[in-house]
Amino acid sequence: MAERAVLLVAAGTVGATLWRRFRWPGGAFLGALLPTAMLSLVMEDPQPLPEGVRWLALLLLGTYTGSTVDRGVLRHIRASLPVAIAGILALIAVAVALGWVLHSQFAGELGLGTVLLGTMPGGASGLSAVAYDLGADARLVASLHMVRQIMVFGALPLVLRWLASFRGGSERSR
Repeated sequence: MAERAVLLVAAGTVGATLWRRFRWPGGAFLGALLPTAMLSLVMEDPQPLPEGVRWLALLLLGTYTGSTVDRGVLRHIRASLPVAIAGILALIAVAVALGWVLHSQFAGELGLGTVLLGTMPGGASGLSAVAYDLGADARLVASLHMVRQIMVFGALPLVLRWLASFRGGSERSR
């Protein structure tokens, strides 16, 4: 188990370092995720890292995210709250519909909770943690989010560049 953990952490570190070096959006997360997932697929023992590692990772992620909140962020949230809530509810409705279709398509083979968590908008780590805590298939939830993130992180820079060409600037120029 220790040898496997060292190999997985090394693969994640190399991937995150490379993706960050090339300044790919979400590089540290997705850069660690992809090589670790590929290595995990070829290893004989498909067990995840120990529970303590998951707990520590979520603790650090939650603490870091919480540390980014300031009064300016709260003012922006308050100003955009009605539109944000409408958008969030629309995304949740689409995700529930998609989850229901997936659940029905696979004749109940995929648990409803698993596909609902896997199609919800949000952070892969947070939703995977919720899936784990609720007894859903956290591996499938994480995998569905990994596919989403690969698509979003791959397409988003291109979409933003395309949109910026119409506005005559970029997001960073503000």
